Amino acid sequence: MSVDDRPLSLDSCWNYWLCVAGGDQAGIMAMLGLTDPQPTTYALAREVVDDASHGKDAGLVCVTGEINGWTAVVGPWCDPASPSRREEVRLLVEALSGTYGEAHAFYWDAQGGASAWLVARDGRTVRRYNSLATWTSLGDPLPIEQHYLDQFNIPGRPEDHGDDDDMSDDIGEFEFACSAQKVAETISLDVVWGMPTDAIVRGQLVLARVPD
Repeated sequence: MSVDDRPLSLDSCWNYWLCVAGGDQAGIMAMLGLTDPQPTTYALAREVVDDASHGKDAGLVCVTGEINGWTAVVGPWCDPASPSRREEVRLLVEALSGTYGEAHAFYWDAQGGASAWLVARDGRTVRRYNSLATWTSLGDPLPIEQHYLDQFNIPGRPEDHGDDDDMSDDIGEFEFACSAQKVAETISLDVVWGMPTDAIVRGQLVLARVPD
């Protein structure tokens, strides 16, 4: 990695990323079936991620080196929220967590504020929340979720109130305060706006091709 190529935020209108504990970039790519890795810079990766998020080439993802103990995979292929991808992504994240101890998936819509997060540990999903499809949520709220639930006096889990008109304003406040970015920043990496400027970095950022 170039001395000057420090991690930059990889933001777009719609943001999708995985975070895997540790720095085994090659092993993570092998488990995900990613191929043809090509070294790149964060400036170029930002353009590729933005193009992919707008549908120009959704077959590419960027894979970071280890950043503060986490490896990130960024691009629409990582989407944990869409009906067509969420179960496959959940199984991939579970498999990664079985090998590496912990893995996460995130979605954040910079246009409308929708969020989704998925947390797996030791091969098992411990939490999934999707503001676009609350009925698909699994597990108990994460500590950061509980913090905001308590702050807004929301009982139970956020997904329990998807059809509760009396709680709609409070749930809206919760989802604004407890976004996928905030969750990611707390438990692994916010690649959208919060790439740590003082990060300990090991390894080279690459672009890779997703499975057909």
